[in-house]
Amino acid sequence: MKRTLKIESLKNYVNSVSQEEFMMLAGDIYMITDFICSDYPKYREWYFTKQLPATVVGDKRNILFVRNPDDVSEIISMACLKKDEEEQKICTLYVADKYRGLGIGTVIVEESIRWLGTTKPFITFADYKLEMFRSIIYKYDWELTEVVSGLYNNKTQELCFNGTLTKNNKETLKQQLHKKLVRVLRNRCNQIKK
Repeated sequence: MKRTLKIESLKNYVNSVSQEEFMMLAGDIYMITDFICSDYPKYREWYFTKQLPATVVGDKRNILFVRNPDDVSEIISMACLKKDEEEQKICTLYVADKYRGLGIGTVIVEESIRWLGTTKPFITFADYKLEMFRSIIYKYDWELTEVVSGLYNNKTQELCFNGTLTKNNKETLKQQLHKKLVRVLRNRCNQIKK
């Protein structure tokens, strides 16, 4: 990549291009993350029926994106954001594989933080993605506040930073981890007995 990265907001295109061009751009932004439907089965529906319409109308949601400076038709990173009275959340954050390690994640997180108005936004992701997010977690001192099993699928646990998904659940992270440890130990004891 030879030129400077530019973070764009999909909101800026609502009235500046035709409806067809807008929907094509919104679709291109979505397509770089379509694969995450395997972790979040309702992701496509959520993007097109909740995130996108609320980005177009109102000021509580936004979609940021980065184009490849050498080929502006290629979207290489995106972030879906939500800001309301209850939470300031990075709902989706993605940098295309071949562009990782170039600082793009930091740039889009910085702009997300600016838009959300907090350095501690609520963000969740599947447990197996922890390594991908590790440097950003440390850089901004984000705090693991909840681990939720079976919320979006039965394959992974959702790691929650700077907030909780289960608003009515008063169980602390320490209590959740203790229960999980007890289950693991119980299973191991049962295996030894056999």
